[in-house]
Amino acid sequence: MKHIVDSSDIDGILANGVNHAVIDVDNTITKSNIAQFYMFIKRERLKSRLLWWLFLMYCFAAAPFYLAVDRLSRDWFNHIFVQRKFGKYTYEQLERYAERYFEEKLRKQFIVPVHDLIFYLKEKGVQVTLLSTNFDLIVKHYGTYFQVPYVCLPVVKHDSGIDFSQLNGFKRNYIQRLNPATTMAIGDSKYDLPMLEHVHYPIIVTNKKKKWMKSIQREAVLIRA
Repeated sequence: MKHIVDSSDIDGILANGVNHAVIDVDNTITKSNIAQFYMFIKRERLKSRLLWWLFLMYCFAAAPFYLAVDRLSRDWFNHIFVQRKFGKYTYEQLERYAERYFEEKLRKQFIVPVHDLIFYLKEKGVQVTLLSTNFDLIVKHYGTYFQVPYVCLPVVKHDSGIDFSQLNGFKRNYIQRLNPATTMAIGDSKYDLPMLEHVHYPIIVTNKKKKWMKSIQREAVLIRA
């Protein structure tokens, strides 16, 4: 594995006929995750400083449980954390919070090499698609910012509230439609393995090599986060 030094590394990949880039969002384009969005909402709603500090204490106590669930299964985490925490809000409420969250927080958390790479790929005529297991309320703002299409979890409105799609096989089902020889995939974690393992040109956003990377059969290029 080697780190990208400059645009010539990307040009070398594109010279092999690559014309599509599939890019993860959370911790790949911005340093972010769904828990941050939940914290943003709670901070807005808890006006009392005392209530906010009590809430933070609860979060510290509950964090090991949710981290363990996430390690076992992203789909379980989606049901146990995402569905329960966000399901109590209306679609319209979450839509307003998501817009503010992107403008006030996420736009300040771009991982610069990836941010600049997306615009560089577009200049070179590469089709860029964002592929995320986050939901569309947030991802659509990335799509608008970069002016690229995105594929993510839809939020379905019901009379009783909202529902989120299941995560099982989400990224795998999408990436397998694409030609691996003409596609590069950019991700940051083991949850991106379905897309990184499928393509001939995997790119990983990280500051160090990790054990899960060994399962990728082709040489991966690293971008420093």
